[in-house]
Amino acid sequence: METDARLRRAYRALLVLGGCVVGLLLSCGFLLATRGGETENRALYDPELRREAVAELIARGQGIWDAFPDPAVARVLQSGLKDRAFAGITIDSNDFGLRERPFQLPKPDGTTRVVILGDSVVMGYGVRAEDRVGVFLEKLLTDHANSVHGPIECLHFGVSTWNLYSECAFLRRQLSLVKPDLVVQIAVSNDLEDNPGARGMGMLSTWWPRFPERADSCLFVEWPRFAFGTRKSSWLLFGLDYESRSRFEEAGREIGRLARAVDQRGGRYLLFIIGAGQLATAQHYLGKELAPERSVPFPSSFNRDERFRNSKSDPHWNRAGHEQAALFLYELVRARNLLPALALEPHPAATEVVQRLLPEAEQELKRPKTLKRALEDRTISSTIDFRNIDDDAAAQVYGGIVSGGFVSAYASLLLRSEGRARLMVAGRGLDRSELDGLMVAVFIDATQVGTIAPKGADSFTMTFEVPKELAQQTFVSVRFQADDFAYALPDLRSCQTFILDQVALEN
Repeated sequence: METDARLRRAYRALLVLGGCVVGLLLSCGFLLATRGGETENRALYDPELRREAVAELIARGQGIWDAFPDPAVARVLQSGLKDRAFAGITIDSNDFGLRERPFQLPKPDGTTRVVILGDSVVMGYGVRAEDRVGVFLEKLLTDHANSVHGPIECLHFGVSTWNLYSECAFLRRQLSLVKPDLVVQIAVSNDLEDNPGARGMGMLSTWWPRFPERADSCLFVEWPRFAFGTRKSSWLLFGLDYESRSRFEEAGREIGRLARAVDQRGGRYLLFIIGAGQLATAQHYLGKELAPERSVPFPSSFNRDERFRNSKSDPHWNRAGHEQAALFLYELVRARNLLPALALEPHPAATEVVQRLLPEAEQELKRPKTLKRALEDRTISSTIDFRNIDDDAAAQVYGGIVSGGFVSAYASLLLRSEGRARLMVAGRGLDRSELDGLMVAVFIDATQVGTIAPKGADSFTMTFEVPKELAQQTFVSVRFQADDFAYALPDLRSCQTFILDQVALEN
């Protein structure tokens, strides 16, 4: 039996391998034809032929993304892009799947290398490659270094919608090759969201490969607008409950881990936190494992200033925004001696930017926006009724639930607790025989309080006791984790488990 199983696995592996070969041959048959009947193995293992095959597939595709073997990172750019349309501009990419010029690995001796690490801001959403922060910073460093030096590189390690966890993993796992003298990680407001992978040849997926058991449950700030058609974003960035705090805490740990790894290899690390209304919360969690001089806040007002935005509706930095940020960073690098070998000289424009923006950011940290102010235009309730959901209630849903109350394999939402002792969950099963025996674990924060076992299309109402220590909290996360799911129409890419009609914390 064991031998038969091994044979079956080997046969399946051969089928998969054969499928890969056929795909490459069909896409690049003309290449093989000109090589005098070279073997299928060469199509798989010859770097030049494989590169040409991938280039042909990319040319036939619609998107720009390529799956990455590390599920934490999930996705990079397709390599070798040339003048590909993205966000109203055209972009190129290098062999590493980054929007950056080619660079050498390992780093050549004598080169000063700065890595700008981040997401769409670093990638340069909506701006030309030459108008990004690292380009301006590289010129400033080169022009104002007093010492004799070799080449200076500022490299953009940024991919749109990466989160902090993904960014840290991508750089940390290649540090001994990249050998950065300085890492500047730019943290922005949506860096706690899940990081979608890539599907097909280049389109974004609706799942983060790091959590395959969660199926299509991608949690992100704009989920309420996407899932319910409402106008308000979720509370994911406020640190009010377990779902939000645990993401902040994990990101802070990974930032500390990366910073220590950079130190061990002789480099320096700086966390650049862009304010977006919750600057104090971000600084508290993300900089928890860093010495004070290893992080710097950037005021929220900068992102609201239309002089530095792509547009009224797009807060990504335009060319002027990137240039101002580069001046800010240059002065910090100089003043904090983060690149001591360059002996950087003062630059009046850079000094002025820091003197203007840093005190404002520090004042924002001292006087953070209170929850009371955040709640002035909306409320957080102890009840969500998915049969009649409004903007405020929808904003309490982080992800995994869509209009009609259909729940995916993982779902998370925010409820007001304040001493309420029972959790009530009311809903219906799906009339899908493949879900017979489905079990859905119910969590309040990190504590499992019970399970739901939907039966056919039957309705159910279940009540669970809230642990005393959680009941006393102002806000809690209610989370559902199913052990199976069914595909749903129209394209069989929606993963569903049951229908949630109402969830409430009650006295």
